[in-house]
Amino acid sequence: MIDDADHAEPTLLDAVNLAYNPLLKPAQRLACSSPSGKALLPPACDKVLEWHQLATHWLGNDPQRNWIPIHHPLYPASLLNLKDPPLLLFAMGDLSVLALRSIGMVGSRSASRQGLQTARDFAKAFALSGWAVVSGLAEGIDGASHRGALQGEGPTIAVLGGAIDSLYPKCHEPLAHDIVQHGGLLLSEYPPGTAPQPAFFPRRNRIIAALSDGLLVVEAALRSGSLITARVASELGKPVMAIPGSIQSTHAKGCHAMIKKGALLVETANEVIDETAATLAPGRQSFDVLPLPTEEIADGGASEGALSEECRQVLSMLDFERCGFDSLVQRLQRPADWVLSALTELELEGWVFNEAGNHWIRAK
Repeated sequence: MIDDADHAEPTLLDAVNLAYNPLLKPAQRLACSSPSGKALLPPACDKVLEWHQLATHWLGNDPQRNWIPIHHPLYPASLLNLKDPPLLLFAMGDLSVLALRSIGMVGSRSASRQGLQTARDFAKAFALSGWAVVSGLAEGIDGASHRGALQGEGPTIAVLGGAIDSLYPKCHEPLAHDIVQHGGLLLSEYPPGTAPQPAFFPRRNRIIAALSDGLLVVEAALRSGSLITARVASELGKPVMAIPGSIQSTHAKGCHAMIKKGALLVETANEVIDETAATLAPGRQSFDVLPLPTEEIADGGASEGALSEECRQVLSMLDFERCGFDSLVQRLQRPADWVLSALTELELEGWVFNEAGNHWIRAK
C-alpha cells in the first residue's frame, strides 16, 4: 500500500482536502495542487475530516488498496490532458496495470445478446494480444468486456461511478473480485463511503477515455453515455472506433451516428489493435502472452475449420439477423433433430445463440 511516508507531498488529509473541500472551486483546486499552492488550501472542514477517516479505515493495511494524488509518479499521465483531471484516485488491485497499453470498451447497458458476445470476443482477443481492457463495470457491454479480458487471461481496469466500497451494480461484485484477483484494477475518483449517483457516471466516462490508448464502442443507442466517452476520447486525439450493426436495431444507432461523424468502422479485433498501435504513446508497455494462431486472435476463439461438417453447413445458413428454426430446417433440407443437434453444438462453442425461444442468430 502507498502510505503517507511514500508521499513527500501531500499527506492523505491534504489530498482529501484538495479533492473534496466544498469551499474550493474547480480552478482553485488545480492551483492548489502544485507544491507551491499547498499554502492556499483552506483548513479541512468537518466533512473533509469525515472523508479522511473513512478513507483511512478503508485503506487499512491492505497492500491492494491505494490512494494516488495528482502529480504522484504513479498517477496516470494521460489524465493530466483532461480539462478537469481527478485530483485523487482510490485504487484496488495491481497499480502496474496503469502503465500497460490499453483499449477502452464501452456500450449499452441493455445490450443485445449479439452485442454481449461481440464484446466478450473482442476483449478476449485484445487480452490474447497483450492489451489491457478499460471499461466501467456497468451492466451490458462493460461487464462483457471485463469478462472477455479475464477469459483471455489479461488484466482489465474498471473505472467506477462511485466509491470502491459502494460497488454498482451489486450483481457485479463477484466480477469486481475476479478483476482484482486476476491482476486487474478497480479505480475511482470518489472517496470511500460515497454512494453512486447518476451525475457520477458521465464524469467516470472521461477517465475511461483518457486512460485508454484507443476507444471501441461496441453497441450504443443514440442517447447512450458511451457517446460522451467517444467524444472525450476524440478531443484527446485518441482513435475512436465503432462496430456497425443492423439498420433495424436501436442498439446500433449510436455507432452508426459515430461512423457518420468520422469514427472508424471496424469488424475485427485486429483492426482495432492496428489502429490503436499506430498512434500509441511512447513508453506504453505490453504484458507477456502465449503465442496463438492468427485466427484465434482475430475472433477471440477457434476458427470455423475446427467445426464438424454438420455445424459448418448450419452456420453457413445463419446471418447476424434472427432466423426461425422452421425456416432454417427448410433451407437446409435436413431433419429437424439433425439441425437441432448441430445448433446445440454451435451454441456450446459460442458460434450462435438462441433468442425468443425458436429463433437463432450467428454470434461471430
